[in-house]
Amino acid sequence: MASRGSRREGRGREPSAERQARKERRQQGRRAELLVAARAVLVKEGVAGLTMEAVAAAADVSKPAVFYYFRSKEELVGALAVEQLEAEVRVLEAAVAGAASGVEALAALARAKVDFYAEDLDAFRVAYLWPQLIGLPVELLRERVYPLSQRVNDALEARLKEDARAGRLAPGFEPRRLANLAWTTAHGLLALVAGLERAGGSTLHTLHQLRDEACALLLRAGVE
Repeated sequence: MASRGSRREGRGREPSAERQARKERRQQGRRAELLVAARAVLVKEGVAGLTMEAVAAAADVSKPAVFYYFRSKEELVGALAVEQLEAEVRVLEAAVAGAASGVEALAALARAKVDFYAEDLDAFRVAYLWPQLIGLPVELLRERVYPLSQRVNDALEARLKEDARAGRLAPGFEPRRLANLAWTTAHGLLALVAGLERAGGSTLHTLHQLRDEACALLLRAGVE
């Protein structure tokens, strides 16, 4: 039978755990609010206008409150980029897994990546363009960013190797290079359109037209 002291300790631990859980939820919520504010500042002002003061004002908090969660604007942009990349990778992995073959997965990945950002090019800028301009910490690139792209390339390469073993891949095509090409093709189209749009220009053909031509070319890696 438990002593009164043991029962009191048990009752004390539970409220303490609940308080800690509430604190963590509040911190996660505040961190998410700061990321939303930082994204809004980036979209409106660009990298030049992104300061910790501007983020604090957009989030209606003090500057020290921003520094409590992010030590620098580079760390802030890095967190935004990783959050966006994680969402992208989930979509691309699903596209690769759902394709009927490795070659079709090439086109599926390119289509999924373009479509994921087509209606929100600012999201693409958050994930790729603005981090390049501001510079991300090397540790973040090694530990969070590169492994995400590696996951997608690994999944696509595995599908293409299945095609090669089954004779569905045209001779002369190397799975890993093809996987890199599909991702790079979609990325290049988005970078072109996002950059031109930000500068007030546009491409001769629409992003979706360019996407469809790229997918048709990628499908030629299959044996007819």
